[in-house]
Formats: sequence, structure tokens, C-alpha cells
Amino acid sequence: MSKSLRILLGVLLVFALVASSCGNDDDDAPMSEPAPAAPTEAPDEPAPAPDAEDEPAPATEPDEDEPAPATEPEEEDEPAPAPEPEEPSDPNIVPLGGGAEIDISECPSEWDNYQGVTDSEIRFGSSLPRSGALAGFGTISDGVQLYFDHVGPIDGRDVVIVSRDDGYVPAKTLTNVEEMIDVENLLGFAGILGSPNNLAARDVLDENCIPQLLNLTGLPEWGDPVNFPWTTGALMSYETEARVWCTHVADEIGSGATVAILSLDNDAGEAWRVAFNECAPGLGIEVVDEIQHDPQADSVGLDVINLAASDADVLLVASSGAFCPQAVAAVFSIEAWSPLVIVANGCQSISLFWVPIGPLANGIRLVNTQKDMADSSLADDEWVQFVRGALESQGVDPEAASHALGYIFGEILHEVLLAAAEMDGGINRTNVMRAMWQMDFESRGAIGNAQRTMDGANDSYMVEAGRIEELVVDADGARWVPISDVISFEGETGTFGQ
Repeated sequence: MSKSLRILLGVLLVFALVASSCGNDDDDAPMSEPAPAAPTEAPDEPAPAPDAEDEPAPATEPDEDEPAPATEPEEEDEPAPAPEPEEPSDPNIVPLGGGAEIDISECPSEWDNYQGVTDSEIRFGSSLPRSGALAGFGTISDGVQLYFDHVGPIDGRDVVIVSRDDGYVPAKTLTNVEEMIDVENLLGFAGILGSPNNLAARDVLDENCIPQLLNLTGLPEWGDPVNFPWTTGALMSYETEARVWCTHVADEIGSGATVAILSLDNDAGEAWRVAFNECAPGLGIEVVDEIQHDPQADSVGLDVINLAASDADVLLVASSGAFCPQAVAAVFSIEAWSPLVIVANGCQSISLFWVPIGPLANGIRLVNTQKDMADSSLADDEWVQFVRGALESQGVDPEAASHALGYIFGEILHEVLLAAAEMDGGINRTNVMRAMWQMDFESRGAIGNAQRTMDGANDSYMVEAGRIEELVVDADGARWVPISDVISFEGETGTFGQ
């Protein structure tokens, strides 16, 4: 072989070795390219790792024994759409709680939500007996006015109470209400006394969307905001009161006790009578005689004498006003009969009803719900001292008539108006009703400073707490002595018919 040929072959061999050391490592490299021969000896040092910036590390296959790592959630390209706006509430609907409501679209076309609210006054009407057997209650509205005169304006306005006498005659109450609607520019009515009297006015006031607040009666029908949202009561329901009587008779006398009932021959007397007759049998109590008396009667003395023939263990006086002391005096005159006498809460006032007959009243009992200015055991009570001081500064005897009761109901109306003033629109008819049906405050005038709370159709009765008390009359004066602890049904009496 010539020298030139050997040189050429050598050069070709060198090129072949260089090409094989720089071959392609990708899996996609063509298989037709022959793989280089493995070196016969391991290199003294490992080859340096390729620079990360120059060449990405190959992806590794996941280990089948371990779960693949969770992938990070992808960012949303766009924010989630805003929720659809709620349908606007009907401006004609005023919720009162528990599904009860006022629909002002049902009010008369000339109706004015701000009727009776002027730049300087907030005006309410009332109808009370200033004559007849229940005339002692006629100054309650005067007491309410005195209360607001003492505490001053609300939201820059004086509260004015316009009152008329109805003699406890329902037809006269209705006449008074209709006339005052026409001529007195009233926001509503507050403190009409008597169950039949308030019933006589209720339809007119409801149809005209006029508030009928603080009915001075415990008729259960006042707790019916679903059907009569413009009407509320101010006393313990007669049904609740009668059931407390049942429990007390069972506790005091036991199974087999006998009861005679003297009741008003009207809606109030019937509510008491029916409720007591319903609860008595389950406690082993027998009602042995009943008489319903005329609300306009001159006296019930003869009725009591007739009931004495039953020789009942208990006389239940489900009446009010002057009829209560008349009944008690008649019992005292019957030597052969000494029943336990229970009177209705409306006969609570010591100065009005029991001072006139003195010791004859010893031992009578009732379910007491509010504080009495003439109760000597309450002389140091904060509320009693406030009312006595306020009335005396106004030139009124705290124990005369029923002015002090007016302070108790004035405090309640005050709370309602303050709450209404904080609502959108301020003091007006619908806000006053909302505030009334959503009332929740501690009453300083209540026995035990009990809560006065309502929640529309969930809880439709304002007064649900009282205490069994016995009247003691002696040289130290007259006072109600507790026989039980405060009995509370707060939130339990529900709504009318349920």
C-alpha cells in the first residue's frame, strides 16, 4: 500500500471516531445509526452534569407504588359571577313577627300613616268609664297624660291623650271612637277599658288601619295579630289567669274542692268562666254553682247570698270594679259561709276597692301583675317611689282613683314610641304597631319587674307573669302578701286560638 493511501485511511478513521463520540442521545434518533462501541475501561471521574439552563432534565415516570402528586388548581380566568339580586320586598307589607303582617294596600285610600303626628304633638284617644260601677278606672287616661307631662317630649313632640266617658257601655264607646276619629286628628287609641267596649270599636279601627293599643282587658282575642294586627292588649289573658286560679285551688284545698263562680255577664266574664270550667275537672275541682251578673247592676249582694247555698269551698269573683268589694262584703255578712275568696286582677287596687271595707277584705287572694301605690310593703320600691314623687309634684294624690295605673301604662306606651322613633320613617302608625308587636323591655311597674315581651304571632301576649297574693289589712295598713313565687309563662301562651 502506498504511503499516500495509508495517510488517507488514517484521516478517515479519525473522522469516524469523532462522529461516534458526538452522536444523538434522543429516543427519536434513527435506529439505522449504529451505536458506538462501549469503552473497555471506566473513566477515572464521572462526566459533569449538564447545565440546567442549557438542557432541561428529562421528565421522570411516576412510581406506580406512590400516588401521583395532586395538581395545583388552575386559576380562574374570570371572577365568579355576582349572585342575582333579591327581589325587592313589597313596600306595602309591614312584618310583625311569626308571619303576622300589615298590608297597607288594604287601608282606605285617604289613609295617612302620619295621621295624628304633627310638628309638636303625638295624639292618642281613649274611652273609659268615668261614671257607673267602674268609674274608679276613669282616671287611667289622666294618669297616662301625667306620665308624659312628667317625662317630657318624645322626638321633639308632646304626647297628648284625648279621653271621653263611656260609662262602660259598649255602644257609647263606639260612638266616642267614631267621633274622635273625625275630629281629633289621632294617631290611634290607647287604653280603652272593657272587653265588650273594645270589641265594639275593633272592627271600625281595624278597617281604617288605626292602632288600638293597650286594651285594658285580658280578653284572649287581643292576641290575634294575624287577623287583627292593629289591636293589642295590656293585661294578662283571662285564660291564663283562670288556669292559675285552678292550680292554686288544687294546691290549697286539694282534689274534691268545690267552687262557686260569680262572673260578669259579658265577654270578659265568659272568658274567665269557660277557662276555669275547662281546667277544673283535670285537677279534681268541681264547679257547683254559677251566676252571671249584669255589668250595669247596682249591686251583686243578692247574687252572693244565692251562691252561699252551695256551701262551696271557694268563691271565685270573676268581675271588676265596685262589684268586687260588694261581693266580699256580702260574704262577710253570711255567718254560715266562709269560703276562700279569689278575685280577678282588675280588683287589685287597695285604695279604690279595699280601703272602703277595711278588715272585711282580709284574706282575699288574686293573681297580681302590677305594683300598687297603696301597698305598704312596697314603700321602698324604686318604681313606687318614682310614681309617688312624680304625682305629688303634679298635685295629685298617688292613691286617689287610678292615676298611678296610668303611669304603668304610660311607661309601656313610652317604650313603644321610643322604639318607633328609631325605625325608618320615625313615629307613624305602622312603626308604632311594629314596635308594639316586637316589644321587649323590663317593666318597672310589673310585679318582679317582669319582662313585657311580644313577638307577633309567635308570642302575642304582653303580660305573662304574676304572683298569687293575699290581702292583709291591720294596724300597719293594707298590703298584698306573696303566697307564691312569680309565676311566669313568658313566651308560652302563643297566639289566640293556638
